[in-house]
Amino acid sequence: MAGEEIREVIENAYNEVVQWNSNLFKVPSGKAGRDFLEEMVKTINLFNCGNNLASVAITMLMIMPPLLLQKPAKSSKAKDHRMYLEKRLKLWTEGKISELVREGKVIQKRLSMNKKKKTDTQQIFVRLMLQGKVSAALRWIGTNRSTRMEVDKEVLQTLQQKHPIAARLSENAKIKGPLQKVEDVLYENIDGKAIHLAAKRTQGSAGPTGMNSEGWARILCTKQLKSKPDELCDAIATFARKLCKEYVNPCHLHAYTACRLIPLDKNPGVRPVGVGEVLRRIVGKAVTASLKQELIDATCPIQVCAGVKGGIEAAIHALRQIYDDPETDGILLVDADNAFNSLNRNAALHNVQYTCPEFQKYLINTYREPAELYIAGTSKVISSCEGTTQGDNAAMGFYSCSLMPLVNVLKVHQACRDQPQKELPKQVLYADDAAAGGTLSQLHSWWSDICREGPCLGYFPKPSKTVLVVKKEKEVEAKRLFPNVKITTRGSRYLGSFIGTREGLDDFLQKQTMEWSKDVKALAEIAKFEPQVSYAAFIYGTSKRWNFVSRTTPNISENMKQLDWIIQETFLPAILGKDHITDEMKKIAALQPKRGGLGIGGVSKACDLEYLNSKLMTQNLAEHIYNQESVYKEDWTKTEKSVKTVLENKQQFHDQNRADLYNNLSVKEQRIIDLASEKGASSWLTSLPLESCGFTLNKQEFHDAMLLRYDFRIKDIASVCACGDKNNVNHTLICKKGGFVSLRHNNLRDVTADILRSHSICKDVQVEPVLLPVTGEHLTAGTVTGEARLDVSARNFWSPLAKAFVDIRVFHPMAPSNASKSIPAMYISHESEKKRKYNSRVLNVEKAAFTPHNRCMGKEAVLFYKKAAEKISNTTNQSYSDVISYIRKRLRFELLKTCLISIRGYRGIMKKHESEDMSNLDYNLIRE
Repeated sequence: MAGEEIREVIENAYNEVVQWNSNLFKVPSGKAGRDFLEEMVKTINLFNCGNNLASVAITMLMIMPPLLLQKPAKSSKAKDHRMYLEKRLKLWTEGKISELVREGKVIQKRLSMNKKKKTDTQQIFVRLMLQGKVSAALRWIGTNRSTRMEVDKEVLQTLQQKHPIAARLSENAKIKGPLQKVEDVLYENIDGKAIHLAAKRTQGSAGPTGMNSEGWARILCTKQLKSKPDELCDAIATFARKLCKEYVNPCHLHAYTACRLIPLDKNPGVRPVGVGEVLRRIVGKAVTASLKQELIDATCPIQVCAGVKGGIEAAIHALRQIYDDPETDGILLVDADNAFNSLNRNAALHNVQYTCPEFQKYLINTYREPAELYIAGTSKVISSCEGTTQGDNAAMGFYSCSLMPLVNVLKVHQACRDQPQKELPKQVLYADDAAAGGTLSQLHSWWSDICREGPCLGYFPKPSKTVLVVKKEKEVEAKRLFPNVKITTRGSRYLGSFIGTREGLDDFLQKQTMEWSKDVKALAEIAKFEPQVSYAAFIYGTSKRWNFVSRTTPNISENMKQLDWIIQETFLPAILGKDHITDEMKKIAALQPKRGGLGIGGVSKACDLEYLNSKLMTQNLAEHIYNQESVYKEDWTKTEKSVKTVLENKQQFHDQNRADLYNNLSVKEQRIIDLASEKGASSWLTSLPLESCGFTLNKQEFHDAMLLRYDFRIKDIASVCACGDKNNVNHTLICKKGGFVSLRHNNLRDVTADILRSHSICKDVQVEPVLLPVTGEHLTAGTVTGEARLDVSARNFWSPLAKAFVDIRVFHPMAPSNASKSIPAMYISHESEKKRKYNSRVLNVEKAAFTPHNRCMGKEAVLFYKKAAEKISNTTNQSYSDVISYIRKRLRFELLKTCLISIRGYRGIMKKHESEDMSNLDYNLIRE
């Protein structure tokens, strides 16, 4: 095909696939997957090298997933995906794009014929939680629930209004002067590792071409495709550096900058949510991470949304300090109309060359041309000509730099009025949320300046939503100076916190508590059938909402007691599966999981500490804001000291809470808390319920696990065991009838063998290897000399070619035989017994190493698994902390599940039913 024909075919294919529903299979491992990634590398390098096909290279890259990874059928298997990918790659390399499009259209037509059933929101919540998508799941329940609107004429018109046409560039909006030269070496930090890290940290759904963050993370981070993901990361890093170093034709990037636009019900109104291509989000994250210090230097300390740590909390603390100043009459909280979509893009792109020259080429390349916004569920397309593009990770940095001319103009205008610095209003911005504090005359001048100078930069203050919080004695004067602004003496919400009077704060917290209560009750309702999922959502999602308020709002412990009561009376019983919870259990539940608790409750007790820690961590930045410094200087010595102090404060607080409770418990209850506090003992509890990893428990298993953790009576088990003894939890875990003790042992043995086989870290891995016979060797007393087997053996574990043996023992720490021993002594006792029997024989006869293994928690077992994690980490080039975390979770889940089977498993005599022997049946002759 000729050049123009290729362009036409590619563009037609792109215009087709952006209308498709997402229906992609996971890139398979093996040769087909590696060939796919190799083709992606070749395609992006067409752009990187300035090839003749550079103009369509990025569009080609974006259409590869929907064309080549289209799932052929709803129930298709991995082998089908591999076969279709090989076939489609052949068509792709032959340039038969139209055939791929035709095949995709057939698949999509079949998808559209299957009418979607209305899915229950709770089912969607559970499904997303089982995939580890906590934030996405919580948007389907409680007060965070959002609903997609049907796109009718009115909604479409609203969306178009919220994305206005490009405004002209006013001379008053332009910064003038010589431009700073930026050295290209600055961008060398954007390498394959930076892309790899950005891909792992990127989450969310797919852009117009249908490949979500999980799909991109798979092809950029997996170790199953050998070196190909690293090669693709390097190619994307080259692409990112090119966008930072040189100007490119923005038309070549239209597929890269396109977004899906989803209209959500704002109730009332429409909230447009843009979802950009995941590739753009990955590259944007890598670029902004590389330029983090430059962005901070360009915007901080007055604008605090460009990556400075603790920026939003520092802004709140600083503004509260400004408000509490006796010389302050009030604070003005400005709300801008449609801020991110109304920013004057032409002015912003011109001025960013001065405010942050290191960032300017990337922004100019990606914003010079309007982005195409494909409205979800329709064939409609609108253009984003103004503002920042939703779904772009670089948008916040771009916006913060774009408003710096306004910040500087306000400073200049105030200074031109011959006022000394100390008499100027103190201002702070978090993105479009501008705020200032001072006397009413100062605020009036500042408000007039922002209303006059803001529009030429695309910042349109909205008087009807702007709030002036004034001291009571200044209310009359405030109404005279600010006739169109909402005025209050009680205070106002600011960036998720509240600044104002005690009465206003009480009302704010009352409303917040009502919202939080609805969220907690929604989770309690789900806990009736999915308690594990509900617990994970509470710990990793819902609780973060009041944690932020606790960190940014002082003196609220009394107000938070109502929330504590709601959590303990509704959510905690649902999680434990008990109707009544004792006061003692409520206190235990409030402890951290690693200290034997559940992390449920104790909000009112911790909020004052959280606030003090936040103040301490953000002290340096808050002081810069309060003093209106022009340049932000990080005091690393002070920061390190603050971090250390905060950690010590937290440690002391939680240790003291545990000690206060622990000292009032019985000896048995203390032992229960000690066992629950062991390192790794709560791994099953704090893990996300990931279905793909097998980290899931049904409602009975989860409730039983909770009751087992705290040695509560488990309901609905027989009072007498099949062996004739009185039945209880202790008995079920030691009774050998039914083979459940062996099941626990054998399961841990097999998992340990799997770990040693994984990634070929060991060779010659054997289960239950027979020991060499003793033929006269001198062994220590007590050594087993007859025929013997150990549980697992492997080579290359502790040292090259050397053999290592592991022998596993499972036991019940609450059994009478262990009850009199301390927990460390219990492990030492069992390890010593194993060593006494086998250590001498393994060392002297086998010439190998021996490790006794006790419930995953003995000292030697801990060292063994740490070594295994270290070897896997080195072999796969993955983080040691990630590997050891997975190993601990898997071991704990395996041990827990087999314990639960032991408790509920059938031990009686199996009744034989009189029926024909299945081996003699002709199944095809049975009448239906």
